[in-house]
Amino acid sequence: MNLQQLRYARAVADCGSFVEAANRCAVTQPTLSNGVAQLEQELGRRLFDRTTRSVQLTEFGQLILPSIVDVLNAQEALLAKARNLTRPERSLVRIGVSPILGVKLVDLIIEPFRRINSDVHVIFREMNLAEMTRLLDEGQLECVFGPIDLKAQNRSEWNGVLLFEEPLIFVASGASNRSTLHDSSIALTKISNETFVLVSDACGLTQVTRAIFRRHRYRLNEYPGEAMSYAVLQEWAQLGIGAAILPRSKVLDSTGHQIVGKDEAALTISYHAIWRKQSVQRPEITRLAAYLQEKAPLIAAGVHGFGTGSAMGVQQHAVLTPHRHRKPAKP
Repeated sequence: MNLQQLRYARAVADCGSFVEAANRCAVTQPTLSNGVAQLEQELGRRLFDRTTRSVQLTEFGQLILPSIVDVLNAQEALLAKARNLTRPERSLVRIGVSPILGVKLVDLIIEPFRRINSDVHVIFREMNLAEMTRLLDEGQLECVFGPIDLKAQNRSEWNGVLLFEEPLIFVASGASNRSTLHDSSIALTKISNETFVLVSDACGLTQVTRAIFRRHRYRLNEYPGEAMSYAVLQEWAQLGIGAAILPRSKVLDSTGHQIVGKDEAALTISYHAIWRKQSVQRPEITRLAAYLQEKAPLIAAGVHGFGTGSAMGVQQHAVLTPHRHRKPAKP
């Protein structure tokens, strides 16, 4: 196993195509395919299901890809730290990203800032949400992106900006045989007695789910087992193992109902970018905070709202656009 093989695998996962991945990596397709095959052989399982029309991650690939990204991010962080020590004129900004939000979206949000601030080197780390907030407090991360409820956290030393929010979808146990549209709603009270499959709280989704049930004073019935990633929750629900709650963008088809509370308002998951107030003493963090407050919600709404290329994307955009006109908080 080598880093180049890991880069090939990540490129295929991002592009969904061996041809496009090879172009991105500036190698021939046979070279890239051989590298991925060697990696799969060493890992002992296939990472991708290949057909003549598409390339998709296998269930094993979905579970192993975050670890591949961790290794590549660690290598980039090591190189960046070395560069920062040898080129002190270049500032380093380390950004933690929750898996449920994803580096791809955050990279699109940050790209205009990075382009304007060529003296700032941005490093991403996709990791456990609790670990990210701990590293933020310790000064080992400058900014964190994820489903963080600033009001619930009640952390006076943090500041942040709401990027966007999206509705939560209820996927019934055995839902593959009774597909419904996302825009059909269901009251939380009607599903409060269901047993729900949850994931380890790495991405923050389980924390959000528990908080909603606690806030509405319902007992959350949790399936005694645990899924490895939010990516398989819908599959587990369709197998009849238990019901699931997912952000709308993470539901792979039209299965599910939008969840509403007692006031019939849609229940949502909110994504924030947060940073320590103390860190704005650094000029590059001051600039980043100002950029995030002014530009990030606009970019997030546009990218995430229309990113699906479907009617779902238009619905998401309708939910997200009201936040464009919120006045940003002071950094």
